Amino acid sequence: MQSWLGGGCRVVAAQQRHRSAAIMTGRLLGIARRGLARLSASDIRQRYTDYFVKHGHTQLPSADIVPRNDASLLFSSAGMVPFKQFFLNPSTAPHKMVTTVQKCVRAGGKHNDLDQVGYTPRHHTFFEMLGSFSFGAWGKREIIHRAWQFVREELGMPEDRLRVTVLETDDEAYEIWRTEVGVDPQRIVRCGPEDNFWSMGNEGPCGPSSEIFWDTQDPRYSESDSERWLEFWNLVFMQYHRGADGELRPLAMPCVDTGMGLERVASILQGKQNNFETDEFQAIIRDIDARCSRTQAFANVDEDKALACKRVIADHLRASAFLVSEGVFPSNVGRGYVLRRIIRRAVRAGRLLGIGESVLSALYPSLELAMGAAYPELLERRQLVVSVLEAEERMFSRTLDRGLALLESIFAGGGDRRVVSGADAFSLYDTHGFPLDLTEIIARDSGWSVDVDAFAQLQRQSRERNKASWKGRLARQDSVAGEVEAACMEWEEAGISSRFSGYGVDPEARPAAAAACRVMAFRGLSNGDGLLVIDPCPFYATGGGQEADTGTVSTGDSSHEFAVSDAVALPSGQATVLRLTAAGTDGQRLFQSGHAVLAAVDGSRRLGCAVHHTATHLLNAALRKTVGAAVMQAGSLVQAGGLRFDFTSSALTAEQLRAAEALVNQAALDNIGIATACMPLDEARERGAVAVFAEKYDAASVRVVDVPGVSTELCGGTHLRSTRAVYPFHITAEGSVGAGTRRIEAVAGVAGAAWLQQQLEYGRAAAQTLGVAGRLGAMDARAQALVERSKALRGEADRWLRAAAVGAEAVATHATALGARGAPAVICVLREPFAGECSSARLVAERACHLRDIEPSCVHVVIQGRAVAVAVNAECLPGEVAAEMLACVLQSLPGKGGGQAALAQGMLKTAVAELAQVAHL
Repeated sequence: MQSWLGGGCRVVAAQQRHRSAAIMTGRLLGIARRGLARLSASDIRQRYTDYFVKHGHTQLPSADIVPRNDASLLFSSAGMVPFKQFFLNPSTAPHKMVTTVQKCVRAGGKHNDLDQVGYTPRHHTFFEMLGSFSFGAWGKREIIHRAWQFVREELGMPEDRLRVTVLETDDEAYEIWRTEVGVDPQRIVRCGPEDNFWSMGNEGPCGPSSEIFWDTQDPRYSESDSERWLEFWNLVFMQYHRGADGELRPLAMPCVDTGMGLERVASILQGKQNNFETDEFQAIIRDIDARCSRTQAFANVDEDKALACKRVIADHLRASAFLVSEGVFPSNVGRGYVLRRIIRRAVRAGRLLGIGESVLSALYPSLELAMGAAYPELLERRQLVVSVLEAEERMFSRTLDRGLALLESIFAGGGDRRVVSGADAFSLYDTHGFPLDLTEIIARDSGWSVDVDAFAQLQRQSRERNKASWKGRLARQDSVAGEVEAACMEWEEAGISSRFSGYGVDPEARPAAAAACRVMAFRGLSNGDGLLVIDPCPFYATGGGQEADTGTVSTGDSSHEFAVSDAVALPSGQATVLRLTAAGTDGQRLFQSGHAVLAAVDGSRRLGCAVHHTATHLLNAALRKTVGAAVMQAGSLVQAGGLRFDFTSSALTAEQLRAAEALVNQAALDNIGIATACMPLDEARERGAVAVFAEKYDAASVRVVDVPGVSTELCGGTHLRSTRAVYPFHITAEGSVGAGTRRIEAVAGVAGAAWLQQQLEYGRAAAQTLGVAGRLGAMDARAQALVERSKALRGEADRWLRAAAVGAEAVATHATALGARGAPAVICVLREPFAGECSSARLVAERACHLRDIEPSCVHVVIQGRAVAVAVNAECLPGEVAAEMLACVLQSLPGKGGGQAALAQGMLKTAVAELAQVAHL
């Protein structure tokens, strides 16, 4: 809203007298708070949800920041995002009236406030939206009455500080406000559709809105200035459907969507002109003040800049902590890249304040204090969040040092134009990982700008080169890939579909019975293979981390049989495409649409996959119990011969790994029956089903795999009928695959038994080598004895080496001066080793040290064959360094080496055997 006098709005009320800017802000804020409820952010959350629950709403927890069923959004940027499907089809909503406090992020993508954070009073990357929603139960009249009652009675806002807006053509809303609620007509403002009409897109549900504003009484603005008015609650009346032709048609079931910004309401009720001055932000900013007030860097920062940096850090701590707690990790793409930018902006702000390398991770306790009660996941996942933040901050500190040094050199030699070229900015980004927005901020602080257009052009060119290179590699590696993709796209558009019947195949029943199916489509490939779609299809397609089934497909009369080497799903998931080996020649004749075929899944492979998929669920549950609820699945691979499981955690101890392994084996030995069921997503979540963050789910129906008392997960993979076949389960490896992410590799069932047998064979071979064949229990004691014997022999060898160094025979000795200061030096050439002996670098070093100890006033250079060592006594030869002296030697005798001040060692390219070879030194 540009102004109360323009921008689509017309003022019904007459303007009041313009207040002088000389009026003290403190006095005005005192007037502002008269009669207001003095509430903390925590109190506001509670009072809001309690109010709407009292009026028939169902309170639901905040949905995840990462939308689970909306690929069009990076993050939930509004309170209504989790309910989009119900606005499109209100009759499917499980609750007709809902209230929530939704976690939101606006950074990256269409909704991006990142660049404004810290420099304006109300922009944030993370914020909370208080929402109340109705799916056909309430309408315009009810929500207007309830909203006004809440702000006037529950929050105590005086009417003379409030204004409301309505769509200029929405006479119904205007009359409800004026005649039913009793708002003074002078406080109702009609606005154009650019301000008071909301829609989900070019088509779909839409409708007029009504907004409630608060008079901040900021003395810098008159009452007619829009900057003086703070919009804090938006009431959207979704009463129309916009068709493809643009025409608005009334909805049979109107809905209501309201959103109130928690941070804005907190600033009103706490008498603040800036969101960052409210209680939850101040808890973090006070911690920042305590850390930066003692630094010299902080003393040199402009006051306004320092304040902006503190606000950036406080805001970005909230955003990054919540994102990591939900399984988003720093990366170079998508949500991970947005998170990386947020963390790096905070690190840079902390550097300006002199806080040091750890900024966000060090401040995390203050976030727990401020918001931990409202969001227990901050406490439960502390270890994960702090470890990820620490790792990213540490890594970027090194990048920041390099980037700042490069920018300083650009600034120093840039001349009067004061513009960072696109080439320099792209080099910082592409080579050194320096984000463009950070380059812009640093340049702006130094009075420079960045040629963003040239940067964008170079970035486009780089992407085009990479894309062309990728396409070229793809064409060279597999010319058939294009044929497969074209067939899949064609069948997708044609609506080819098949039902998956694989869940009915008992993985422990052998041999697996062949299933009768009919051909839906076939396509021959140029390499002789063929693509086939059959219905129903018992083959599981690659997905959910599980590898595809293999097997055979034969003609109805069993005259021809072809191997199934792979199975993939169409993009929509509506059909499974089988790849048949060597079927291209006869396939077009044998697999005509409608023909009967027999499909047999490889039972051994299916069983292996089922064992390891069930084992993956048991492992996930065991880790959550052993390590903590903060553990979240970050990826998996299920194969017939083993499993790989990625999860969020710091490094596990040996005790934790053994405990998790024991829990899985106990669940297997308990032979627990496994149940599967399909149900709506909300019902599954109410039952406590664990979901994978990276997966997208159909809200109408998800498959739940339940191991009673152990694990309940959303999963579309194939599983055992009971846990028995998982035994024995063994973890074969555990390690890091990235910041805050660990990986476990394991085997189970038949593969687990085979692995155990292999380990036993290794043990038997080792026992044979150690001389305790047939007595595996004696291996440890025998190995320990050998280790102790080895240590003793090494000690004895060291004593012999020192004795040999003292008595080493010199071929020649040459006195000279080395280095820029001409330090006295003695070069000693030792006899070359006899045949069968080896030149010992350790012997040469020991000899040089021995000579240094008995004659400390000289630099000693000892050479034997190609080995060379230089020893210096720093007390007797102050300023002389052995490594520098070795460098002088290597200028005349080519080779390489290095060392410290007292001793340096190297290896020459050519062996030295006589004095003549070193006489020129």
